Amino acid sequence: MNIANELVKALQITKNNDSRSLQKEIGPSEFGGCSRATWYRLNGQSETNSNKSVLAGVMGTAIHSYIKDAFRQLDPWEDRYLLEREWKHPDLKGHVDLYDKQEKMVVDWKSKTKYGLKNFPSKQQIWQVQLYGFLLNYNQMPVEKVALVGIPRDGSEQDIVYYVEEYNEHTVKQAFEWLDAIKNAQQAPLPERNPSFCHRYCSFYDHTGEVGCTGDLTIKRRV
Repeated sequence: MNIANELVKALQITKNNDSRSLQKEIGPSEFGGCSRATWYRLNGQSETNSNKSVLAGVMGTAIHSYIKDAFRQLDPWEDRYLLEREWKHPDLKGHVDLYDKQEKMVVDWKSKTKYGLKNFPSKQQIWQVQLYGFLLNYNQMPVEKVALVGIPRDGSEQDIVYYVEEYNEHTVKQAFEWLDAIKNAQQAPLPERNPSFCHRYCSFYDHTGEVGCTGDLTIKRRV
């Protein structure tokens, strides 16, 4: 028995059974991502890739959990912070890492490599945290600012990247317009990534192309 293979197997089973992995609705983190994958989810396509890499996601979850426990050491944290809460709107729900009541600010932690932080944050990440602001405002928790904190898995505290901007309803509107366009599409949009990425991270990757997506950028659209 190779214990490393057993570790990978255990991580994949645990991650696939995670409540967020089983969520069928489109969450804030998916806005601005691959249109084709989003179209598949909206149209009830079964996931086809059982061997996708989960390690980065598992490490990110572990870091989030550690940060939540760390903030609880601050005194008195309850007066200022809301940690790891789910917020709902009739058309959207999401888990918000941190809401700062004093600053009226939503914060989202991102676990990345130092190389991955070079172009941080992406439009998708900005849309995500702005949508969190939308959820909080809808639930009578005023948001004036949104923030993203990039935490390097292979770096030190000095490598942490901090980004903050004002809450922007126009950005939220853009995000919902993106989703509406996919909802109204009669065919799956073209792939947006190549196979080298898709086979590792996309739930709808299918190397045969019979059910899901091969990641081939020249693939013909399918109904």
